[in-house]
Amino acid sequence: MAKPKPPTEGTPLCNVEHIEFESKANDIKAGLIDTFLNLQRIDTNLYFARHLLKGRHSYNAVYGGQVVGQSLAAAAATVEDCFIPHSLHSYFIKTGSVDKPILYMIDRIRDGRSFCTRVVKAVQDGEAIFSCQISFHLNEPDAIKHNSKMPEVAEPEKLLPAREAALEVLRNNDVDEVAAGVIQHFLKEIPDAFERVFDVRPVNPEKYLLKEDTEPMSMIWVKAKENLGDDSRLHQCVAAYLTDLTMLTTAVRPHIRKGFIPSMSFSLDHCVWIHENKFRMDDWMLYETVSSKAGGSRAFIEGRLWSRDGRLIISTAQEALVRAPKV
Repeated sequence: MAKPKPPTEGTPLCNVEHIEFESKANDIKAGLIDTFLNLQRIDTNLYFARHLLKGRHSYNAVYGGQVVGQSLAAAAATVEDCFIPHSLHSYFIKTGSVDKPILYMIDRIRDGRSFCTRVVKAVQDGEAIFSCQISFHLNEPDAIKHNSKMPEVAEPEKLLPAREAALEVLRNNDVDEVAAGVIQHFLKEIPDAFERVFDVRPVNPEKYLLKEDTEPMSMIWVKAKENLGDDSRLHQCVAAYLTDLTMLTTAVRPHIRKGFIPSMSFSLDHCVWIHENKFRMDDWMLYETVSSKAGGSRAFIEGRLWSRDGRLIISTAQEALVRAPKV
């Protein structure tokens, strides 16, 4: 009897540049490779992640966007390079810790001629903390083509980075005591690594920083501060990581402006559709988010990530838990 062929693999995860798994690399590109691509392959369909990032400075929970990005990297390693990720549907099941590695388990649901499907389960201490289904598509020519119009907003060079804008508001006493406390808490909670790697600039800082009433919508310019190289997988993983940014705050910001302080808030699920593969996260990207509904302690948020030349690169959707303090 003929021996069955081993499962088809894509490009090895560590092919870009080898970084020791314990590395806290000062080089931004190396650090992001370390974070997303250098997962340790321990067996077929099994990958280990040791370099984990906090979502909040004071809380040892792993940032949800990183788990999304690492799941995408692990799944992509099990498909041939000609297949490109186009959609990801995920659930955050349990809070993960940055103090323990994450095991990514891949289930190869289907390998077709045009599409490949993978299910990824992220595990800590023998329990699932995250699961997602990712679909990959063989690149095809356009059959039909259209693109929504990108919002007309101020150029990023004319805007302040988020921290500078926040400090200016506090120096000028432009907000009330509650809003000032929220802004100060926000600044303390931003992880140092995030600000070292990414430049985030709110398009409307008055609304973003609670100076004015606002609808549940937000727009930011965002990019990596250094060249990330030409590996499209790294740009895809970084984009997936950043799509979790600002979604939940978009929903709660108008209510915080009116004095609401949530007792608990976190993402429940997260969906990403990648419309184009040719984009760079070291170029300015506009991330537009809007929450169309909140109720029953849940909020629904949608997002669109635009390249600076007006192409809609990624669409997102998320539902988040938002609880009020018990009276």
